[in-house]
Amino acid sequence: MSISSATSNRNPILVTGIGGPAGKCATSYLIQKGCTVIGTDMRAVSSDVAHFFEVPAADDAAFIPAILKIVDDFDVSLLIPTVSEELPVFARDKAVFASRDCHVMIAPYLAVNIANDKLKTARLLDQFGIAVPRTLASNTPHTTVIETLGLPVIAKPRVSRGGRGVVLYTSPEALAREQRSDIVYQEFMSGEEYDVNLFVNHKGKLQSCVVLHKTSLREGIVGNALAVERVQREDIVELCSRAVKALGFTGPADIDIREDASGTPRLLEINARLGANALSASEVLDDLISDWESFTKLVEGTS
Repeated sequence: MSISSATSNRNPILVTGIGGPAGKCATSYLIQKGCTVIGTDMRAVSSDVAHFFEVPAADDAAFIPAILKIVDDFDVSLLIPTVSEELPVFARDKAVFASRDCHVMIAPYLAVNIANDKLKTARLLDQFGIAVPRTLASNTPHTTVIETLGLPVIAKPRVSRGGRGVVLYTSPEALAREQRSDIVYQEFMSGEEYDVNLFVNHKGKLQSCVVLHKTSLREGIVGNALAVERVQREDIVELCSRAVKALGFTGPADIDIREDASGTPRLLEINARLGANALSASEVLDDLISDWESFTKLVEGTS
């Protein structure tokens, strides 16, 4: 699918976090399609975007005003957030941008808020009967963690992005040194790992779902993917489809899946944004733009 000439001639598209992997994917795709792209990041970034702005962190009170000024100054009609910390903020203030005729490509706030929290995600999906690793809160005694989850066991930030802060503990002595209060413990899935990139349109229909096998991981058996390859896995597609439906997702999502010792895929986490490997699943980007066009025509037709 190709972007229509009407899209390339539309108002600029704003992409946040263009220094990160997901932001780079989005800007590369859009520029190649002839779109005018404005980029933001917390630090200076070299990029081919038409305009670049350094902005405050998402938890800074000046963040949203800074983004709104860019939207107003350039009459931005589509905003694609790619930074995990920004997602709940944009989801919360989505109506503010809509009042300026700027569509923020993100799921509803409740879905984003749950996906942003690994403990909430695991508990909710488990209630829906969706396969997830057994997950415990950070205040669980280490003896209980071992009794419940066994060894090795994963400890990772409850709210985070990528593989930052993920630690694999293989012994009680090593686990005893874990003192962080903002983590979750998860049973370690010993099988293959997958990155699923998908898009759900504004009507709630799953438009595309691409399964990428992580053939190489940064830390060997855990961490971000260094290389991926497309695979056909209907069981993983079904798992992710049920998960985004349970959460009420719309827009793009990047989902980490890992097989347990029996080969059963389990959902590790959901990111309510484009993934770092989105260019290997370009139909997700195609569908994002197509849905934006469809949504815009719907809004214009009712205004």
